[in-house]
Amino acid sequence: MSTVEVIKNRDENRIRELRSFDFAALARSGGMRRETPATAPEVPAVIACIRVIAESVGSLPLHIYRMDSNGAKVLATDSPLYRLMRYAPNDEQTSLELREQLVMLYLLYGDAYCELVRDDRGVVREMMPLHPSRMTTERLTDGTLRYIYREPNGRQTIYNQRQLWHLRMPTLDGVHGLSLPTLVRDAIAHARALESYGLTYFSNNARPGVVLQSDNPIPPEAAERMREQWERMHRGPDRAHRTAVLPNGLKVHELSGSNESSQFVEASKQAVITICRAFRVPPHLVQSLDGATYSNIEHQSREFLTYTLLPHLRRIEDSISRDLIDDPTLFAEHDVHAFMRGDSAARAAWYQQALNSGIMSINEVRSAEGMNPIGPEGDERFLQVNMTTLRQIVNGGGNGRSDANSGNG
Repeated sequence: MSTVEVIKNRDENRIRELRSFDFAALARSGGMRRETPATAPEVPAVIACIRVIAESVGSLPLHIYRMDSNGAKVLATDSPLYRLMRYAPNDEQTSLELREQLVMLYLLYGDAYCELVRDDRGVVREMMPLHPSRMTTERLTDGTLRYIYREPNGRQTIYNQRQLWHLRMPTLDGVHGLSLPTLVRDAIAHARALESYGLTYFSNNARPGVVLQSDNPIPPEAAERMREQWERMHRGPDRAHRTAVLPNGLKVHELSGSNESSQFVEASKQAVITICRAFRVPPHLVQSLDGATYSNIEHQSREFLTYTLLPHLRRIEDSISRDLIDDPTLFAEHDVHAFMRGDSAARAAWYQQALNSGIMSINEVRSAEGMNPIGPEGDERFLQVNMTTLRQIVNGGGNGRSDANSGNG
């Protein structure tokens, strides 16, 4: 077999290997670096899913309410915890920034922690996030948890349960949350391999390969030198379509192949969907719009609130009640009205129905739309009374008045 044939066979074998796309097996065999929670955000689909969840949760107002003696909830604006959760939990972060950071960490690592700085009365005055990769948790003989945190300088700090706000993903042992990137590391490695392959493919001007063929024998050293010179002159999109000058008897053959035939595009789409499935994020929210239409986008967005955001919101609210609140009349709750809004026509129809049925007042409608109240008269509630029975129509002369208004029995 000539040297040219050896080079040709080698290049064709490489292309066949790339087309196989068995990247998960390659990752398991050590051919690619092992994915960890720290490296997973480098994959675009992963960071897109994490951002859409964390930013959505962080952007929702988080209120501290008090249940009064009548069973109604009122904003506990006099509580120090209300100001921490609504505005600034510490001197460096806003409420949005802290909650966004905590959600990102617990999506990646399964757990997120905040150090609780309390005053002499035990009231939380400040919350500082701690990186979960530095935290070790152990259960003591009395059933309580002890947290050991390794500081950046190597010193260890020990916390008890009252000193930390612990936010965790679904857990199997009741202590440590499940890390999604760890559970789906093969899917993330697959997506990274596809991205790496696409980068290599297009850096070669989207061509699978070129064979330089000669009818005359070529020594291996000369063949390798010719290959390097060709790649230096023609490899990459900025060197495409350059004029080639070939020695006597040398011919160029381009190996056939395309992204479509190797199912590269389809594999890339499937990799994104697999990662979205793990984070339970509708693909259209990470700009994967296959199958999305104008008519179903709103429905999918409501599903995102119901099946993706609400579990995270409830975990946050319940963990606040467990770790930060000592007063049984206080509780935390997110305001999700902005996510529940439909289009303007649907909102107008609902508000009209709510006003006519006495469910909402004018001021409550204005508040839901972000407008100021119009005064005490806006708190009045209305109820339509034009529905009546046939007997009342006959007795009332057909004016449709109810008994309460007409005095008829």
